[in-house]
Amino acid sequence: MDEDTIRQEPSPNRAGQHRHWGRPDPVGDILATAWSPAAAEPREIRVRPEVYHCILAELDPAERALLQERGLLGSPAIPLVVDAELPAFPGFEIVRARPHTAAA
Repeated sequence: MDEDTIRQEPSPNRAGQHRHWGRPDPVGDILATAWSPAAAEPREIRVRPEVYHCILAELDPAERALLQERGLLGSPAIPLVVDAELPAFPGFEIVRARPHTAAA
């Protein structure tokens, strides 16, 4: 592979910044799952408390303040809710908008 194939252009959206041998990026992974093009639009992200703390540790101060004050993550912002009842793996779930029904 040449260097251009390996290098990825930076994306304005954090979900697009994941690289294969980079350090773990739970925020990027969760946002990439939330904004999957094959799925309905995300309505809410639910995470276990320990995942929430990992997310807070990864965010820059402005993003952290937005999450702590308003409960919003990413851009465009998605509401994030802490839910201790979620299973330990994967530790999060994406609540999606209902599909639009066709008018009869």
